[in-house]
Amino acid sequence: MKKHFLLPAIALMLLANTAKSQDSNPVHVGLKAGANYSKLSLSAPGISGKYATGFSAGAFTRIDLGRAYVQGELLYSKKSGKLDFNAANDQKAKWTSIDIPLLVGYKILRTEQMNLRVFGGAVYSYTINDKTSVLKQLNPAFREFKKSNVGYQAGAGIDLGKLTFDLRYEGALTDIDKTFKSRPQSFQASVGFLIF
Repeated sequence: MKKHFLLPAIALMLLANTAKSQDSNPVHVGLKAGANYSKLSLSAPGISGKYATGFSAGAFTRIDLGRAYVQGELLYSKKSGKLDFNAANDQKAKWTSIDIPLLVGYKILRTEQMNLRVFGGAVYSYTINDKTSVLKQLNPAFREFKKSNVGYQAGAGIDLGKLTFDLRYEGALTDIDKTFKSRPQSFQASVGFLIF
């Protein structure tokens, strides 16, 4: 019977030791993935934007500065937004981008086992593909989304050992399309794993 209790006890001690050594190293690298819930704002009569789901995945680096930290991310994101036409069914506009958020955060609660964080910062997005034929039907002048866009993010997260969970809001500072003065906005939920 003692052997059955000995193995879990050793495993818990190793996990606790890993968490302590993680705190002594200020630089962390991890992988993350999650879902986004996005919509497009449009300045076009008879059309309104609605939220639709997408996903993102990539890597991040976090540098701890006491309770504060700086985090950079490189993400592959697929987003979509429903377009509600008054006289027709909903249709979707979809786009794929490389997103590079640069965030500054603060750990409002910090223990050996858990961190509770708030953060905010800027995000640069580069559109690599868009499927928006529905917008071309509305206005033949529309060609494609603007490639480079700048936005902002704000949110909160929690770290449990090597797992990290984030909830954030993303808004745009520039139009992704000038024809309709479109600005995307999204809510995002993600889970990450700290490699070291």
